[in-house]
Amino acid sequence: MTIPTLVANYQKKQTLVKLKQAYSILSQALTMAQVEHGDTSTWDVSGIRGGDALDPNFPKEEKLTDFSQKYLLPYMKVAKDFGYTTGSAIGYDGRYTPISGKYYNNQGYMFLLSNNVYVNVAFSGRCTEYDDDGSCIARKFGNIVFLVDVNGFNKPNTVGKDLFYMQFDVVEKKFSMMGSDTDRTALLNTCKTDSGSQFCGQLIFIDNWQIKDDYPWY
Repeated sequence: MTIPTLVANYQKKQTLVKLKQAYSILSQALTMAQVEHGDTSTWDVSGIRGGDALDPNFPKEEKLTDFSQKYLLPYMKVAKDFGYTTGSAIGYDGRYTPISGKYYNNQGYMFLLSNNVYVNVAFSGRCTEYDDDGSCIARKFGNIVFLVDVNGFNKPNTVGKDLFYMQFDVVEKKFSMMGSDTDRTALLNTCKTDSGSQFCGQLIFIDNWQIKDDYPWY
């Protein structure tokens, strides 16, 4: 094997180990939170689901902080709790898309696990109203999303390579990779795009925690 191939294989192996660990840690934390706090229908996020994400009075920071500190942090080993902030404020170099390399400055409730995995907790939304040009003008809360960087603050901070999306549906009480209701063919096709790279973790998951030869390792 060539040196670049050996390096890539090593990076893939390290990615798989940390990704599987992070998935297990978050899943177990949410399970333990349900044991202690009861059914998720009684959790302090019921009001969020009906909240308008574009409403300037929507207490996003307060709600994310409450959720993270009550239902997550007590059930995992956290090396550093950054609170609700932006990536640039704590020295994290944001996230990059795999094809265009576009940069985004993350915002949400952030912490670093004891195994050096970076986690950003945020709210996802779905569009409920469009203007005449087709642009979204109103969103509603959908799921709680976890943006997970398996090698912490180290680069490349690229979605599908060291950055992966997980989600928790409070209503369905289901924790999963983003895109869990998508078949493999669709996952593979979308994973190869900037907008669909958030589904790459689910492709690895359904491949039994493997990064197969057809996986877009850019």
